[in-house]
Amino acid sequence: MKLGKLKSISAYARAESHLIQQTNYGAIVTLFGVCLAIALFTSEAVEHFRPYTLTTMGVDTVRDQHLYVEFNMSFPALPCQALSLDASDVSGILGGDYSMAKNGELHKIRLAQDGGRLAVEEYVAPRHYGFALRKPRAEVEALNAAFRANEGCLVLGWLRLQRVAGNMHVSVHMDDYIMLERAQSAISAALGSRPVNHVVNGLFMPEEGVGVNVSHHIHRMAFGTHKADEHPEIINPLDGTHRIVTEKTGIFKYFLKIVPTEYIKLGGHKLQTNQYSVTEYDSPAHPEQLQLPSVWFVYDMSPVTVVMAQTRRSILHLLTRFCAVVGGVFAVTGMLDKAVHKLVTSVLK
Repeated sequence: MKLGKLKSISAYARAESHLIQQTNYGAIVTLFGVCLAIALFTSEAVEHFRPYTLTTMGVDTVRDQHLYVEFNMSFPALPCQALSLDASDVSGILGGDYSMAKNGELHKIRLAQDGGRLAVEEYVAPRHYGFALRKPRAEVEALNAAFRANEGCLVLGWLRLQRVAGNMHVSVHMDDYIMLERAQSAISAALGSRPVNHVVNGLFMPEEGVGVNVSHHIHRMAFGTHKADEHPEIINPLDGTHRIVTEKTGIFKYFLKIVPTEYIKLGGHKLQTNQYSVTEYDSPAHPEQLQLPSVWFVYDMSPVTVVMAQTRRSILHLLTRFCAVVGGVFAVTGMLDKAVHKLVTSVLK
């Protein structure tokens, strides 16, 4: 094929120089197009070099036997002497308040009526002695004194649970419940026959008698070792939850579906953690049916795992976006130039 025939397939025909007309408004449209292209180029370049998270799902194949739980909760109307944290699962493994405190996994901080800490030292639960009548007199008196002072309790720490369905709950045991009811009856008798209906440190005191109040604030509830500032993609829906009892107290239940999550950073560092969804339910407590005021976290493991991997886009993706910017700006400025030219010529006629 001769070179003379090759130009017949050219898609870019050139007009003769004497047929080309340059205008001032054409120059303005051109400068506008150049500025627009530079702005779009910059935006695409910044977006290209910024890592993004690619989320995929698959079947959970991890055989780790433990589930790490980190918690931080405060109970403004119940003293530390009355609160107990227990955990159990479908495998039959039980964990009590004393054993967890002794191992340093559970910490209790006494709170004053205004919410401040009473002391730097934490409260350490004594060994469980059984029914209230068998408890040491000093322990019974300490519980009554804390209740009369309207003390609260900050419960925080971490647990290693089996990687199976189970629950953990903060409750008042039967013996402590009986002592609190007796103390409340004494308070009601001291107040005389006057109707009482007010709130003290989150403790609702209805006319028919005072209930054991499990109002609570969940500052943190996480199933994993991640930090919120390092992994903002992972959200704990229970963080910041507040439940204040305004009527007769009862049982609060949070049902959690835990989803194993693997987070992979750009450098290849992997973090095994968990996310979860939650629904909640509350109901009145019935002591005659051995239902005592408590806060339950009932959890179950999901068979699906989520992989969140940080990655960058390829250089071909950037080139494609640049070409799209060039073509788009050229087409838009071309249409704009034609519209301005048509408007100017119609005005000048």
